[in-house]
Amino acid sequence: MPVASRPLSLGTLVVALASLLAAPATAQRKPALTPKDYGRFESVGRATLSPDGRWIAYQITRVDERAELRIARTDRDLTRAAAWGSRPVFSADGRWLAWSIGVSPEERKRLEKEKQPVRSGLGLLDLASGVERVVPDVASFEFDLGGRFLAALGYPPDEPKGKGADLRVMDLETSAELTIGNVTELAWSEAAPLLALTIATGADLGNGVQVYDAVTGRLRGLDASSASYRQLAWRKDANDLAVLRSVEPASKKGARHTLLAWRELRGRQPALLQLEPRRAGLIDTLEVVQHRRPAWSEDGTRISLGLRPVPDSLRNGRPADSAKAAPSDSGGAPTKLADEDLAQMQIWSTRDVRIVPQQKASAERDASRTLLAVWEPDSNRLVQVGTGLLESAELTADFRHGVERVSGPYPWGEMFGRPYHDVFVTDLADAARSKALDSVRYSWLGPSGQYLLWFDGRDYWSKNLDSSEELNLTRDLGAVFADTAYDTPTDLLPPHGVGGWVQEDGAVFLYDRYDVWRVAPDGSGAVRLTDGAREQIVHRVVDLDPEEEAFDARAPLYLSLHGEWSEKRGFARVLPGGGVERLVYDDRYFASLQKADSAEVLVYRAEARDDSPDFFAAGMTLRDPRQVSATNPFMREYAWGKTELIEFQSQTGRRLQGVLLYPANHDPSRRYPMIVYTYEMLSPQAHLFEVPSERDYYSFISWTEAGYFVLMPDIVFTARAPGPSVVQTLEPAVAKVASMGLIDPKRVGLIGHSWGGYNAAFVPTRSKVFAASVAGAPLTDFVSFMGQIHWTPGLPELSHWETGQARMEVPYWEDPEAHHRASPVHKVQEMETPLLLAHGDKDGVVEFFQSTEFYNFARRAGKQVVLLVYEGENHGFVKKGNQIDYHRRILEWFGHYLKGEPAPDWITKGVPWEKQREEIRRVAKSGEPAAAKP
Repeated sequence: MPVASRPLSLGTLVVALASLLAAPATAQRKPALTPKDYGRFESVGRATLSPDGRWIAYQITRVDERAELRIARTDRDLTRAAAWGSRPVFSADGRWLAWSIGVSPEERKRLEKEKQPVRSGLGLLDLASGVERVVPDVASFEFDLGGRFLAALGYPPDEPKGKGADLRVMDLETSAELTIGNVTELAWSEAAPLLALTIATGADLGNGVQVYDAVTGRLRGLDASSASYRQLAWRKDANDLAVLRSVEPASKKGARHTLLAWRELRGRQPALLQLEPRRAGLIDTLEVVQHRRPAWSEDGTRISLGLRPVPDSLRNGRPADSAKAAPSDSGGAPTKLADEDLAQMQIWSTRDVRIVPQQKASAERDASRTLLAVWEPDSNRLVQVGTGLLESAELTADFRHGVERVSGPYPWGEMFGRPYHDVFVTDLADAARSKALDSVRYSWLGPSGQYLLWFDGRDYWSKNLDSSEELNLTRDLGAVFADTAYDTPTDLLPPHGVGGWVQEDGAVFLYDRYDVWRVAPDGSGAVRLTDGAREQIVHRVVDLDPEEEAFDARAPLYLSLHGEWSEKRGFARVLPGGGVERLVYDDRYFASLQKADSAEVLVYRAEARDDSPDFFAAGMTLRDPRQVSATNPFMREYAWGKTELIEFQSQTGRRLQGVLLYPANHDPSRRYPMIVYTYEMLSPQAHLFEVPSERDYYSFISWTEAGYFVLMPDIVFTARAPGPSVVQTLEPAVAKVASMGLIDPKRVGLIGHSWGGYNAAFVPTRSKVFAASVAGAPLTDFVSFMGQIHWTPGLPELSHWETGQARMEVPYWEDPEAHHRASPVHKVQEMETPLLLAHGDKDGVVEFFQSTEFYNFARRAGKQVVLLVYEGENHGFVKKGNQIDYHRRILEWFGHYLKGEPAPDWITKGVPWEKQREEIRRVAKSGEPAAAKP
């Protein structure tokens, strides 16, 4: 049933909130939130906008794990909800909405316990009549381009393996349906209601490719064999189809494939075009593989595909020896080892550009990498573009050139955070390959394929691929395009960025610190489109049509706005004739601007710390926006603290700011405790709404509702001195808030996780400002951590160490004093602040030993440190019980040290092993600790 809603306009909402904030302190106090209130709070997903702009659909998930899809009109008050809905898709004509229907957590647990499959269904809504239909057991679905037909693919049977599922093709105009069996993949043509299908029977018989004409009802077989078929690819706006067919029968494994193609599939029986690799010029050490979907050139004369080297075991038609015989100690016959008796070991070399753990972690992804190639069906000619599986390659939009970025010649930079690459260009007409750029870090290919663009650390350059002319595009513009505020050590400053290209490579949008420049890649001119520097407002391009590769020069260019010091946000547009029109700009967070495909309707999302996110619809000028969602309307029943931006100077004289969150029911006559949350730049989060949840262990709203101020200060780092940079920032930040008469400076706590955990572990060893600290998954030893491996991705720490977040610039042996100066553990003996550590014992980013080492040193030094070990957890805690436990223990820790609440034994005495389960149950049953007193 439709859910009645009366959304407020944005202007009404702003006025209402302003009135609330301006209310006198003597106004009636509202109740503060407690965990029993959290369950009803909603998080909102991305909005999907109908092509005609009349509807939006968005997913709602609640803290109590309920979920629904909400479907709302953008032009009037009408909203309906579909339980457990997700993945909404509108038909192209705007008449229909389809979505996936999931199951409740309880139902999922029941099915899993009974070892039953957990399957989704399909919801289908006629937006004109309001009639809704549910189709069970639908794994995926897709409308045709016109919107009249819907294909719904079911779930394949467990046996036989590899067998396809039933596909239902629904005619939404006539209600007719057709069921086609054994379907594994489907794809609609963009030019006509033609549905391509791959068929798999689970055997070496009856497999193939079929095309169904949804208008005539004709089902036609294009190819049939014992092979497997996959990776269907239609040509854009045409009825040309390509597919990969395995060389081996379906029952056998093997990556080797061939490419099949047909042209003009509607209305006649087309001829089969088949790639013959050896005749096409493919060397015998390479083969066509399944891992890259084919793609057609716009004119249909070329098709891209992927190659891989033939495995050693298949070369010369014979398998390689599985194991070589080892010599016998007795001098007799060599000892033969079965696979299970082989050595369990790895071989690591310092010459490995990618260390073995990284190779191991990415082995599955690496096995799917391909070398880009292009096939011309009419001449059966194959041109190879990619030469290295670990390099990146792409084609120009016109399929005239192939471009490959090759980092192989620069292994040292690839290993240690100073990556460079060469750019090679292949002319697909004659297969000639040449080096276009030498030793660059930042490079881009224009969408039309006429220009290469690169940045040299100061200026942007272009290269015309036809004439090979190179031009410096920005030298004489009087603007700084390098990010000079970048506070991470580097040998080459990064650019502020590229905003996109105008059609036909007519221009490229380049960013300086505040503004957008339109620059012609042929050097014929450049113009600054915006005047953001005057008010210190950052302007950036918004892409309203992500499916298009370039911007239309005749259409307005939409921009996002971000006040660097005000933290205001909004949108503007550049008119085709020039001039910037500011559309909306306010003290809140604006995001997700999108346009309806076939209507002059824009939708965006707006939120603030005290205003739940909602969607607004408007015309192209964003005047008189209409609120079309109403999330968490009940939040006004509760006390909600205000948000304020503060400014301060670091001890080095750097101008900085921070976000200050006030406690609920703030009483100006009192001095409150404060929790400082630390990471890096946090002021951009000034207006982000936060849903209260005990599963969010660093929950700012939980802390403010419990009577704390919360400060989120910005930190700018100095090379080789990350820890001192934090102290030089946090001490004056706290002093600033104390000078405002808001807090008790003796009751200030510090908290952070990962890099923020490093901050929260370092500061107590060098400063006495904080009464207590909490460090989640912290770095504590800058000597040992430099040599760490991030086991989850298999990456060595070194590049991240010198030119990444640690900012140490050089290895330990070049500046050992800087490493000691930056290490929490090297001053543990001077720490006076009680410190709570929390770490997962399976952390694959910051190894667990970083906490155990600090714990052991602190224990020897007689310091007050408690280590919470969450078993089986990685870098972030994901198990519900662990999340809630940590959330509550943080409140107990700060409740004791900042509010003087009685300390549980785990804080001051420790808990014997045999009583730890009892302690865990105590916290699990406790709910929120008593809403302690300010």
